[in-house]
Amino acid sequence: MRLLFDARGAKVKIVKLQKKRGEEVLENYAKAVLYAYPLLETVEKDYEEHIYNKAILSYRSEKRAEELAEYIVGEILEQRKLIWLKDLLEKALRDLSETEIAFLGVRYFGKNKKIKRARSVEKEEQEALSESKYFREQRRLGNKMGERLVALGLSKEVFEREFEKMKLFQDIFKRMDKRSKRQMAVE
Repeated sequence: MRLLFDARGAKVKIVKLQKKRGEEVLENYAKAVLYAYPLLETVEKDYEEHIYNKAILSYRSEKRAEELAEYIVGEILEQRKLIWLKDLLEKALRDLSETEIAFLGVRYFGKNKKIKRARSVEKEEQEALSESKYFREQRRLGNKMGERLVALGLSKEVFEREFEKMKLFQDIFKRMDKRSKRQMAVE
């Protein structure tokens, strides 16, 4: 067991995840974080612009100055959490090969410009792989990322406390639920 610190500096116990053969370690929160990765930079800039506009136009606000100040500070803290999360994900991705990043990119990152270069590598790899081997590789990489996130300090408890209520993650969870319902309907 290791002790790490979360975005607030609070101690977090890290326990090694036990997995059975074929069982996925990657939990929904980790999947949501991976889906959010390409959006984090844009959302961070949106927060910055929103905070700036609220401050500049504060003279027009119907809120009292104290309420508005508390709101702005809350928004700044939300932005800092997202910056921490983005930095944590970049640390986790740093240890992966270009091919592994490309595999994750196909599943989680969508049309992110940063991985277009890696996609060409992935496409060549995917053509060389059988379909079952491709999905095994996706599962292995997902589990590896889940373990890396926990090791870097993003446990399920930290996610639930710091990020789960953010609109970004609520929207991602809704999309994940819709996708899983469609998959269950197909099966």
